[in-house]
Amino acid sequence: LEWIEDADEAIFHAFSVAVLVTLGLGVAGGALLSVAFLQRVDAISRTAEAIIAGDLASRIPVRGTGDDLDRLSDTLNRMLGRIADLMEGLRQVSNDIAHDLRTPLARLRQRLERVRATAASTDDYAVAVDAALAETDTLLETFAALLRIAQIEGGARPPVRDPVELHVIVETVVEAFTPSAEEDGKVLVSPRLDPAVVAGDRELLTQMLVNLVENAIRHTPAGTRIEVALAAGPGVARLTIADDGPGVPAEERGRIFRRFYRLERSRTTDGSGLGLSLVKAIADRHEATVSVTDNGPGLRVSLDFNLRDGLSARPAGECPPVTAQHSR
Repeated sequence: LEWIEDADEAIFHAFSVAVLVTLGLGVAGGALLSVAFLQRVDAISRTAEAIIAGDLASRIPVRGTGDDLDRLSDTLNRMLGRIADLMEGLRQVSNDIAHDLRTPLARLRQRLERVRATAASTDDYAVAVDAALAETDTLLETFAALLRIAQIEGGARPPVRDPVELHVIVETVVEAFTPSAEEDGKVLVSPRLDPAVVAGDRELLTQMLVNLVENAIRHTPAGTRIEVALAAGPGVARLTIADDGPGVPAEERGRIFRRFYRLERSRTTDGSGLGLSLVKAIADRHEATVSVTDNGPGLRVSLDFNLRDGLSARPAGECPPVTAQHSR
């Protein structure tokens, strides 16, 4: 019986040691996990404090472990990136408005002051008022375009994901602008038109193409050939607007989608400089990729749309009337 008691005592001793070791390891592991957790929470807190202080470039460290905190950090970083983009856009828009709208407002004021000082008859006043009203209408159109861009970029406009026959929009817009192009001595054609159905807002997509086509017509010389093509491949549709006009210098192509941006040679033509900004906003809303390249000679603007599986074409009907804001 003595050896049984010794065995029991040994087992009890071993079990006690194992329990104590396990508890010790558990406490140590818990402490380490707690410290690591608190460090990561502290990193999130420090990043938040930096952003509050104005450093919108700060981001939360991601360890790459794929755990819950990593996923949360990644989500917060993407949110911070979006906020930073919006703030940069707001800063840029504010600067652009202050710079580009100052000139027409100053011109309007000078015209009114000149009329007040020199007008000798009711007819003179009437002519001056008509000119001032035209200038005011132009400013109102500019603000309306800015508001439309802001609504699209900010998500104020409810998202629409209807099946849209992109080829029908192209056909309709090209047909509508062909007479205008011919009057200006230019050729507008659509050499390739593959059937393609995308998910989106028919009105916005039509507005986007109208702006691109009108922009090409307005800012190219007589004799220019403008091609609007739609090529559909596996899962992707590429819409291309290309011309053989003077084109855009390589160093300027990355800027043409900025609000109020206009090439120096285009400043003598009508336009607010917002048309291509609206194009970019609509493309981004539809998750389309926009690229601007040399057409050798001329300019080529390409938009790649993702085709949605399972979408079936519905009767397109007539495209809604739109008002273009043009610029290059």
